[in-house]
Amino acid sequence: METSPLPSDGLNELERRLTTWQPSTAGLASDAMLFAAGRASVRGGKACVAWPIVSGCLALAAVVLGVLLAGERTERLALVRELHQQPHDSASDSIPVLVETPATEALAPDGYLALRRQWEEGPRDWAIDPPGTNRAPKRPASPELPIPRAWQPGGPSEPL
Repeated sequence: METSPLPSDGLNELERRLTTWQPSTAGLASDAMLFAAGRASVRGGKACVAWPIVSGCLALAAVVLGVLLAGERTERLALVRELHQQPHDSASDSIPVLVETPATEALAPDGYLALRRQWEEGPRDWAIDPPGTNRAPKRPASPELPIPRAWQPGGPSEPL
């Protein structure tokens, strides 16, 4: 370390002794000092705790969803095995059997469910119009009223 010579006139004994002293470089690790200064400059706070908590919650959610998905898959595979173990009839393979539960309310005669049941029982019996449909009579044609336009005289922008 270079030092510029100081004028020695006007210095007392203590000041002359201090100018001759040099700092010792033994045990001085500049990298360690800079690392410690960098760590000390980081502000601690809620953000230091928030990211590990958020990451832990996301990891926990992934584990829970993975376990639920594995349980769903085992139930689905068990159901497939059960369906494959059931005895099959040759007639039931070609035509699926639908089990209907009795309706608690009377169906409307021209409702979707009633018409669907009639069609399933006899699709060839239907003509162009299915039975039981009550078509409303057409309304008599009313005279066409002119559509008011903004640019026509007597339109909505002019008073009557």
